[in-house]
Amino acid sequence: MPARWPPEAIAAGNSFPLYVSAVVKDAALADFERARAEWEAALADVPDEALGYLKPGDDYALGGLQVHVNWVLVHYRRILDGLIAGGFAPLDPLDPAGENDDVNKKARAGLTAEGRRQALAEMAALHHAVLEAATGLPAESWSRKASVVYGPDQPPYPTSPEDVIGWLTEHYREHVQQCPELVASWMAGQP
Repeated sequence: MPARWPPEAIAAGNSFPLYVSAVVKDAALADFERARAEWEAALADVPDEALGYLKPGDDYALGGLQVHVNWVLVHYRRILDGLIAGGFAPLDPLDPAGENDDVNKKARAGLTAEGRRQALAEMAALHHAVLEAATGLPAESWSRKASVVYGPDQPPYPTSPEDVIGWLTEHYREHVQQCPELVASWMAGQP
């Protein structure tokens, strides 16, 4: 238990740390939800005609950001599910070989308007699955870390459910900031 709790509180069996962990978890999950909504709003502002725009030097077309976002949700859901199912035992790489390369090719191509609608529906389902898995965790497991190897020849990295949700939240917001910049770049190149 953290040293900040008086020994008499710990000895009495008080659950202050679990309460704090539950509050932190709830706040993180609420922020995860807000970040998803922010991303959806940013992508909604992208004109259909710009969904295939690939800025020179970028890895993903503007609409391909949604393809990428979905794959990142798939990837981290595998990690979260692996942590939970394995009782926080060490995890080896979980992504099928070559999958990331295939997704990156699709992300470079961008999306059509219909493809955007489908990709957003897929994101909603993926986001919900991650949220449900994290919500179902007991408070004492929220910050529990396990060694996770993310790819071949990579060292293990200590990872908790709290980390996974934090990274996904940050990932949404990274692209929220990027989206209007790419739209402006696309517009600057229009006749």
